[in-house]
Amino acid sequence: MPSSAAIRLQIETTLANRVPAALTVKIKHAPELFATGIAEVDAVLDGGIPRGCITEVAGAASTGKTSFGLSAIAVITQSGAACAWVDVSDTLSPESAAAAGVELKRLLWLRTSAERKQTITNKPWPRLEQALKATDLLLQAGGFGAIVLDMSDVLPEHTMRIPLATWYRFRLAAEQARTALIFLSQAPCAHSCAALALRCEPASIRPFSINGETALFEHQQYTLIRERNRNESSVFLQKKPPLRAAWHAETLWSRVR
Repeated sequence: MPSSAAIRLQIETTLANRVPAALTVKIKHAPELFATGIAEVDAVLDGGIPRGCITEVAGAASTGKTSFGLSAIAVITQSGAACAWVDVSDTLSPESAAAAGVELKRLLWLRTSAERKQTITNKPWPRLEQALKATDLLLQAGGFGAIVLDMSDVLPEHTMRIPLATWYRFRLAAEQARTALIFLSQAPCAHSCAALALRCEPASIRPFSINGETALFEHQQYTLIRERNRNESSVFLQKKPPLRAAWHAETLWSRVR
């Protein structure tokens, strides 16, 4: 009786023309990383967020999701790449984006029109559906270094309605376009389609004033937790305990004073 190696060789030879390397393990190379511009966070992420993958950043309001997204977009636009920000609730502040270092001439900002927003103020699903379609079109068009889908103000009960097939389609499209796709949401919703899963939490609150020397709200303190990184080369590294990074962002008025 022929050995298993001989049988495998025979099968591969037979299928060589129709299915090249049918039984060969495909080696997945580590993706290119975009630095976030936050040293403490980049250290925890082993360099930054992956290009061609989905990065999901979840957390409650005022936990640093938008600041994280703006910092990453700032680094990418400063490198010369174009980015897009899909704004579900029309909450992005161009002034804050510019203060964070974003090159606005390289940022495409998509938001709900004023007329449409008035008719669906209390109906978040139409806004979310429109944003998902816009994100899909941007991924298919290609040419963007990163795309942010900002769902920060959409309740989890609505984001959880998004079909899993949508996330699978986005994951494939992001990989083909070599685009870093960043989701900002209150609760995780992309499931296993997210290569990098992060959670934002408020850091310990500092006193408003220490001997009258600290200005109110001059810095916002945040904590970022890396819960999953599917781009780790080793399965054991993928399952290591969550890593934390404490960081801060300056307020707009402290930067322009």
